[in-house]
Amino acid sequence: MRQSVYDDAKERQNSRITRPKVLLVVGHPSIGAALETLLRIEDRFEVRRAQSIEQAVAGLEGWPADLALVDGVLVPNGRTEELAMPAIVLSGNAADGTRLISRFAAGRGWLRKDATAEEFRAAIDRALGGRGVWARSDRGRRLALVVVAVAVLLIALAIAWYALRLRG
Repeated sequence: MRQSVYDDAKERQNSRITRPKVLLVVGHPSIGAALETLLRIEDRFEVRRAQSIEQAVAGLEGWPADLALVDGVLVPNGRTEELAMPAIVLSGNAADGTRLISRFAAGRGWLRKDATAEEFRAAIDRALGGRGVWARSDRGRRLALVVVAVAVLLIALAIAWYALRLRG
């Protein structure tokens, strides 16, 4: 299993923020790399990859994932109890996605394989039940930005007022 770039202290960008740990279980190396890149773009998730469910189970010691995104092609027949974390199945259509997610004890739904970055983020946040650092709503983020902008504006006005008083 490929190690996360966030395990190396020199590479770590947000060392104090605990990002949700997402395990990608995707057999095709190029598709896995593309999905990993998509999930890393906004620095919301710590991501690792495995190419099979067996590899994911065997290689997780010391890195407890919060959620697994599993390619539906890799889901075996029968119940898949091996994964200890919640899972989202990546599938091409709703019928297959619903059928495959029922094989997981902690199945949290399915997602199209060609989903957008926003759809991935929303599905992961839903599956984690809002536990992630970045799971706040967009409205909450906008409100925080407005508060910061107003505070900066007030500070700038106070400095300008003070400078004008010194001149006069």
